[in-house]
Amino acid sequence: MIRELADLEHHLDLANKATLHGLPGETKAENLVGMSRLLSKLAALDANVITSFESTGEQRVQGHASSIGWLQHNSGDHRDDAARRRRLALRLRNHPLAEQAMQAGRITARHVDVLDNARRAVGDDLYRDHEAQLVDKACRMRFSDFEVAVTYFIHRNRLRDVRDQEDKQVQDRWAHASRTLEGCGAIDAWMPPLDFTIWQNEFQRLIDHLYAADVAEATERLGRRPLSGELARDGAQRRSDAMLLMAQRSAAFGGEVGPSRFVVTMHGDTDLVAQLLDVLFEALDTDDDDFDLDEALDRVELSPHSLHELEDGTIVSLNTLLLALLTGTIRGYLHDPDGMPLRFGRERRLFTKPQADALRARFRRCCHPFGCDRTGGRLQADHTPEWEDGGLTDVDDADLKCGPHNRWKHNTKHRPPPEGSRDDGQRRTPPQTGP
Repeated sequence: MIRELADLEHHLDLANKATLHGLPGETKAENLVGMSRLLSKLAALDANVITSFESTGEQRVQGHASSIGWLQHNSGDHRDDAARRRRLALRLRNHPLAEQAMQAGRITARHVDVLDNARRAVGDDLYRDHEAQLVDKACRMRFSDFEVAVTYFIHRNRLRDVRDQEDKQVQDRWAHASRTLEGCGAIDAWMPPLDFTIWQNEFQRLIDHLYAADVAEATERLGRRPLSGELARDGAQRRSDAMLLMAQRSAAFGGEVGPSRFVVTMHGDTDLVAQLLDVLFEALDTDDDDFDLDEALDRVELSPHSLHELEDGTIVSLNTLLLALLTGTIRGYLHDPDGMPLRFGRERRLFTKPQADALRARFRRCCHPFGCDRTGGRLQADHTPEWEDGGLTDVDDADLKCGPHNRWKHNTKHRPPPEGSRDDGQRRTPPQTGP
């Protein structure tokens, strides 16, 4: 082993013997951030060692085709762990700027996976033109926001490929249900994004209904607000009962399948929607039987400001957005479509559903200042500042938070604000990536 690696191992041994308990909270936070940085640097170093090892075919001396089998035999690695290490080494060969960022401890192997997916989707030449921009986003953005930015980059540069992939997802959908030897049932399925969103929204609504029923029953039984372990059902049991309830309600309808009442919220910018409407009008006005919808959609220009996603942030193709225009109701959030005012001042405390919908259009995820990736309909409209401190029931004085972080804000409002960087990337704005 070279001297530098021997010195590194020696200092790691010393660090493992250090006493970490009893340290000030600020020091513990610095230690944790430092360890994240060190792990990325070590992963980059490991990739470099593997690349050097395989470049001269050292694994073949023992009859192994790659370093994976060699590591299993000589280091006792699990095959999956060895394969993950080698995969990173292979990918970094195509990402010189990402390798530099990883050596500096600024990105992780997960970031490299996302970047490599973009390279394979758009091609080496186009990726190299934008690698610096994408790596810069990987260094600066929260990981979930970085994934959204890269997905938009792929959509803007490979429109037809994205549509073909979405068509394939629809064709590849499947579900399986079978009875076990004991007479029980096993269920598994794979759905394309839009279908899953429709199913998941109703499934989660029923889970929330069952959770409220469990809380009410336990409150009456105990005479106080119950803990999660005191509820009659756990989360897995409620999910099972929710699927049964979906089937029971469908069976109770009787006769043919009834009309669906689901609502799927999509977000698109005005310029993109206008272009799609032009395509739609062209298709309706033409008498040409050879009209090619795909060619018409290829003429749609996606700008850095284009937005096309579901409420939870799932990015969809132009075909799906066009389908929404054909079958859905277009709702703008500049004004409420039912005439419901979005500002109530101090006249009422609870936000209305139109106000909550407007906030979900504005924010992609939970607005906890120290980061949270929770999305979707379970986020709660929250006063900023608090209602009891004079906050107004207006969308301009509100944001979205998940239940735990809404309670955290309320319970800690009189404490000094914690140290640390603030997350300000929750707004639903299209990432500035690529042409």
